[in-house]
Amino acid sequence: MGKVLIIGDSTCDMPPEWRKKLDVGFMPLPVNLGDEPKKDMLDVFPEDLYAYTERTGKLCTTSAPNSLDYVEFWGALRKEDPDCDILHFHISSKMTSTDAMADLAAKEFERVWSIDTQSVSVGVALLMMEACRMRDEGKGAEEIFEAIEKMKSRVRVGFVVSTVDYLVKGGRCTKLAGAGASLLKIRPAIDLIDGQLVAGKRYRGSRQHASICLAQDLLSNGDVDPETIYIANTSGDEEANQWMIEEVRRLVPDAKNVIASVPGCSVSVHCGPGCIGIAYLRKEDFSNG
Repeated sequence: MGKVLIIGDSTCDMPPEWRKKLDVGFMPLPVNLGDEPKKDMLDVFPEDLYAYTERTGKLCTTSAPNSLDYVEFWGALRKEDPDCDILHFHISSKMTSTDAMADLAAKEFERVWSIDTQSVSVGVALLMMEACRMRDEGKGAEEIFEAIEKMKSRVRVGFVVSTVDYLVKGGRCTKLAGAGASLLKIRPAIDLIDGQLVAGKRYRGSRQHASICLAQDLLSNGDVDPETIYIANTSGDEEANQWMIEEVRRLVPDAKNVIASVPGCSVSVHCGPGCIGIAYLRKEDFSNG
């Protein structure tokens, strides 16, 4: 049995220090600043997106890799380690063609598992951490793959958007509704349900108030596996991270890892600065509830 490689792309939003700690691979996805092609979280970062939109009034764009990109990426890994097994994690297939392109490329290889996580952002990072745990316990790639397939339904993810401007520019919210939301300080929540992002509650008030309400709504059901809880913060400001970490630990006192992460461009371009998200695994007893 060869080495098991755990790979994520730049929609997975595992912090760089945790990728290094867990020995997780990383495949950056394409991002375009106008006509300039870039690689997500390598030569373009969320603050660059926000500056571009502020300057031009336009959103940056993202695109899925094609199958050849995966063939080249995995081929380089196999050239370096011919005996390795590869588990590659992707954003939900209901949001993008990324998984379809990876599935097509995987047909060119043996012992490559393309995983449609049915999740996004830090929800994917959660599954990758579980895969790393199983790898470190000595489990093989196929066994890990089968366990992750069963685990996907336990992932709970929610976000609250600080500004609706990016939803308006991206066509996900009308200008009239966006103007009303801004005037009334309404901050819409987004939930992940069956692999798709859908409109959730609408919170009113400050960003901090709305984010803490999100945490309370997500974490007060008694279904939280305390091993790891992720906080996503598209602005990465430490003040917001701190009050979110404090609230998470108040709601889940036995939480082992509370990890704050800055989502990459592939996620941030859709929800804009100031967006806060939470992801956790539901306890196994609640997985069918």
